[in-house]
Amino acid sequence: MIRVKKILTLAILLSVYQLGFTQSTDLLAMGFQKLEGREYNEAINFFSQVLNQEPRDTAALSGIIRASLLSNNLKDAQKHIESAISFYPNNPEFYLREGILNNLKGDYKKAIDSFDQGIELSGSSVNLQLYINRGVSNMQTESYEDAIQDYTDALEVNPRNASALNYRAFAYYRLGMYEEAIADYNQAVDLNPENAMAYYNRGMSHLRIGDKTKACPDFHKACSMGNKNACRMIMTECSGGRR
Repeated sequence: MIRVKKILTLAILLSVYQLGFTQSTDLLAMGFQKLEGREYNEAINFFSQVLNQEPRDTAALSGIIRASLLSNNLKDAQKHIESAISFYPNNPEFYLREGILNNLKGDYKKAIDSFDQGIELSGSSVNLQLYINRGVSNMQTESYEDAIQDYTDALEVNPRNASALNYRAFAYYRLGMYEEAIADYNQAVDLNPENAMAYYNRGMSHLRIGDKTKACPDFHKACSMGNKNACRMIMTECSGGRR
């Protein structure tokens, strides 16, 4: 009889555990669905419910941090990031989020420290994002050569990343390395032909080396896609708006 009671108790506990697990899974799914739909407050609500049950849930921590950052709720983002790093000091994603938070706060040196910590965790699945975001920090501090190295490292992880190519091209542009900038913009446009800014920036690079025959078509393309700066460049540099 005692053995039967133990079995029944175990069965009840397992059922309760399974119910809790299913509920958390459903809440997570709804949270990420809201996150994908840019309904950040609703996403935060669902992730919070999961964390109330299990404060160390990595998926919920990741979700609530992302939703907080995207909704510019930096105070809550910092609170959750600190918790996540205390629970999982070897998880590079949380250092990535900490770096993004510091970038948003304008503390670029702290951001670089956070990205460095994430990169030091070798074999990271988020290395591409870490390099790109560290490059953004270096651009903000006008450390363009360091930024170029970051984007080069990112492109070693994924040679077809249009964001890294666009960022590196802009860093080349700021250093006056216009030919290198054009080469990167050429690849970026091939990968993402819907990026108006890439056409505008490539046009500016062509203009800097005195090649209006290539600059003006880029300005026309960017202008047709809604880039107002490109439209102004057409009026001032492209024979009154004619090609």
